[in-house]
Amino acid sequence: MQVKSYLPSPEKISESNLFGTYLPIMQRIMIRRIRVDPKKVKRFNLKIGESKYEIYGTPRHDYDWTKSQGPNSGWANVEELAGSIRRDGLIHSPLVCSFHKFGYGEDLVAVQGWRRIRASILNKNDYIDVDYTDDLSPEEAEILSFKENYHREQLSDFEISAFLHKIKKRNPDWTYETIGEIFGLGGKNPSSKRKAVESYLSHFDFLEKHGKDVQRLDISFKQLSRKTTMQIRAAAREIVGEEEREFFETQILEAFSKAKGKIPIGLLCNTLRSEFRRGNPIRPIEVLDLIQENGVLLSEGKNANKCYINLFIPPEIVSALKNYEPINIPETKRKKASLGIIILDIIQNFLKQRGYF
Repeated sequence: MQVKSYLPSPEKISESNLFGTYLPIMQRIMIRRIRVDPKKVKRFNLKIGESKYEIYGTPRHDYDWTKSQGPNSGWANVEELAGSIRRDGLIHSPLVCSFHKFGYGEDLVAVQGWRRIRASILNKNDYIDVDYTDDLSPEEAEILSFKENYHREQLSDFEISAFLHKIKKRNPDWTYETIGEIFGLGGKNPSSKRKAVESYLSHFDFLEKHGKDVQRLDISFKQLSRKTTMQIRAAAREIVGEEEREFFETQILEAFSKAKGKIPIGLLCNTLRSEFRRGNPIRPIEVLDLIQENGVLLSEGKNANKCYINLFIPPEIVSALKNYEPINIPETKRKKASLGIIILDIIQNFLKQRGYF
């Protein structure tokens, strides 16, 4: 069976070579269905030469699927998948490769479907049907592995950032636009591809510089998404400039840690920037008291997946609301009523219910 390239065809690139850089093109590969012992399939993780850190491999974090608890436990995730396979069967076959043509021995490697392999072992299957090829190079297999996980939204911002950092380090001559084109990041135009890759690499740089702070303050990587680190950097850059930015970022992390999750980093950063623009610069730790005294947090709730509003009301607006009187709008004129009046009514009623005035 022949499979089409996952990358643009040579004809398309020659017609519109936007980046001026050679893009690796995956050749058409032959895939055949074989039956293998899942215990003999290894994780996609090939060392380059004698180096301990330079590898070709999957972008996913290496969870320990045998552990039932702990930060690196992947048991629950694999156990759920194993139950699904027992119930519905294996819908999508894993892609297993051998890289013997490229000097990596005869081992079978799971380029796509490592969790499905683990789930099959958990189900005590003696054999599993897989798609097999030995035509893929490690570079091409790496692209396939990343794209499958990325488009299924199974990668965290940290995993994507660490993977792109590895790619950029291995290929320093590749531009951000080239990386975005190869791995399917960003939109259709080069500018959006560059911004997407740049934001991920900036996210990795932030976590690398503040790794000790994150560990010391007991902040999980899940709390520091790419959007969050961009907010922290933007606030620090605006308030103290580039030279003192890193120190100020640490202060923001310390304030967030002391808030114990009750105040989102986005609200903390926005308040810092708002006070700075009003000519009242304050330290990150001081913003906690300011928000608690004058802020209204609508983000209180057990389900973090639900959409809540984070609203900070400056003192002068609270004073104005105290003197605001609701306007009774006739039924016939409600459609023409000012949206601002309606919003003020809603905010005022909420503040009264919460006992702010």
